Amino acid sequence: MIRSLVLVAAVAATPASAYITRESYRVDGDAQQFHVEYEPGLSAAQYWCAAGQFVDDYLGLLPTTPVYRLSPKPLERGEGMTFSLSSEGAMKETGVMVFPASDHLSAGFAASLCVPGQAVSTN
Repeated sequence: MIRSLVLVAAVAATPASAYITRESYRVDGDAQQFHVEYEPGLSAAQYWCAAGQFVDDYLGLLPTTPVYRLSPKPLERGEGMTFSLSSEGAMKETGVMVFPASDHLSAGFAASLCVPGQAVSTN
């Protein structure tokens, strides 16, 4: 009975639009704008990894879909990274070194930044 109540409370606390990536990164939002939740020690590449998986897997869009970073550089301590599929309000740089420099990454390239076995601690 108590286990059922805990499960119900956990599900109720999770927004309906929350997506958990294979690496356990949490992404909230929709195609207009989505936010990868802060986790201590995440690099820009890991935030992009989560964004790419969200677009590819959750939204079901093509790997060539451009993804734009809305969060300014550098991120404030304790702040996750916000993305959009629209270039409106996007930063000029992604925070990930790519050649040639670009204001966006494709969803497929972003998802390719995921490192297998590099999951968020669930402590």
